[in-house]
Amino acid sequence: MSGSIGQDIVTPGAGGITVADSATALIYGLAGVTILTIQPLVFGPLVGAGILTESGLALLAASEMALLALTSAMLPGWLSNGHLRTKMVGLALLMVGANFLSVSVMETDLLLPVRAVCGFAEGGILAGAATILLSAENPERMNALFLAVSNSVTAVIAFLVPTWLLVNYGLTASFYLMAAIGIVGLLAVLPLRFVPGPMEMPGRNWRIWPAATFAVLAGVVFQNAAVMAGWTFLESTARREGFDPGVLGLSASLGVLAQVAGAACVAMFAFRLPAGRALILASLAISASVFWLGHPGAPLSFIAANVVMGFFWLASLPMSIKIMLEIERRREAIYLVAAAQMIGMSLGPLIASAFVSEGQVRPAYWVALCLGLVAAGLFLIAKQSPDRIKTTHTKA
Repeated sequence: MSGSIGQDIVTPGAGGITVADSATALIYGLAGVTILTIQPLVFGPLVGAGILTESGLALLAASEMALLALTSAMLPGWLSNGHLRTKMVGLALLMVGANFLSVSVMETDLLLPVRAVCGFAEGGILAGAATILLSAENPERMNALFLAVSNSVTAVIAFLVPTWLLVNYGLTASFYLMAAIGIVGLLAVLPLRFVPGPMEMPGRNWRIWPAATFAVLAGVVFQNAAVMAGWTFLESTARREGFDPGVLGLSASLGVLAQVAGAACVAMFAFRLPAGRALILASLAISASVFWLGHPGAPLSFIAANVVMGFFWLASLPMSIKIMLEIERRREAIYLVAAAQMIGMSLGPLIASAFVSEGQVRPAYWVALCLGLVAAGLFLIAKQSPDRIKTTHTKA
């Protein structure tokens, strides 16, 4: 159902968002997803500087991701119930302020709660972008486009942070960079005209969802936990292997470019693939590649593992939305897919932190391997669901 008030105003799911609205959401959402890519590049050097321990790094990453997950799940309903632009501006301001404050408290115990506040704002920013983008007619393709665009930008950032920014401007420069990205998002949202219709809090009607809905959400949680259980220790692994900053930067940036390629493939043509089978294969590939990432042996292997993991990770995220639409056709649970991603990203480092010790992070990659295999099993359950209506011409 769609409706309009004035010009270019639609209700969620109507498929009537304008190009300008889409561009605003893409730019604004960048402020929320940047941390997901550069978090190990920002916090990892704090371990080398003696400010954090390996387990402290995992706890810091987990706390920020946990708040990000919470608000990305809880705030879409609040954002949709009036004054969307004002609320989005407020969240951007909170994110900018938290990054500036991080510089002042970097060497104190206050860094953890400040980063948690930043995660709260970043999750709200993602919720704001999702409120707009998931109103498109083909939300899985719009999600893939967002991932491709945002990761094209963060690929450049991921290379510049360890090779140029930290080398020339020190540990605080990354926080200033994230604050600057937040300011860009704030400016981008000022001309926003999209006004969504009222929306219930996602998950309110969970009792009537097919059981396979929860298998998909759990699969997304475990898959993203697998990625972040390894990704969090990227800088620590490079330092342990004796790789120079150029290798770390190249591995991170090419890994992000591979994410762009994966998301772009889905956006252009791979969205026609059977979602269930694609998600199972992607989870198996992620399991193998993230384990490989923790046992590289050589710089080329360290880079290649990141590329493989990045490609299958971002290619699978839009497919999880596709299979969700095939199972839960009221289009309610898709608003929880992003939250499930963030929950997984927070749980991965948290679980891994129980197995790592000072200078020894390889156990984290065994954890990642196991988490990825569990995700593959959950997607297999969803694939076999009798509630699912396949939307491809290929048997899934």
